[in-house]
Amino acid sequence: MDSLVSGLMESVGSPDNLAALGKAVGADGQAAGAALGMAAPIVTGALSAAANTSGGADMMLKALAGMKGANPLDNLTGFLGSPGLAATDLAKNLLGKQFGPMQSAIAGKTGLPPAVVGKLLSLAVTLVLAQVAKMWQGQKLDVSGMGSFLGEQYKLGVQGSPDAARLAKELLGEAPKSGGIFTRIKKLFGG
Repeated sequence: MDSLVSGLMESVGSPDNLAALGKAVGADGQAAGAALGMAAPIVTGALSAAANTSGGADMMLKALAGMKGANPLDNLTGFLGSPGLAATDLAKNLLGKQFGPMQSAIAGKTGLPPAVVGKLLSLAVTLVLAQVAKMWQGQKLDVSGMGSFLGEQYKLGVQGSPDAARLAKELLGEAPKSGGIFTRIKKLFGG
């Protein structure tokens, strides 16, 4: 199975896209790209947990439906240059009480200001959902499949990024042996 995070970072990784990303969040493009690479697997795990909560999967499916024909990854530079870019409300609703801790932890690891990281987290939610839409193009993604798909993608994402794995451990602590990391994430979202 292809990794959602590696596909996303490949899409973002061109010099033009990194420059547009940096301009969109008010930071150096390379630093913003590195922070996005750290955030994307963690956001994927948090979205997996949100998909298993009441309303979380519906909110994501609604966001995915709104992307039909206008996936941000199809014209990333144009998307990053658009006014009113960051969907902070969507990110805060889907990430819940983890938005602030994620923002602080990634800011601490990267040295980027928390406000910049907040914009990156908002973008990460939108871009992860866009990558889900791209990977599931032509297939039906339902509520039950969303959580398990994102859960598998989270595992692949943290395996590919030692920094994200360490940060996930910091944010989530040790997962209980009986339930695994997704039980721990689900508890953070009150599920």
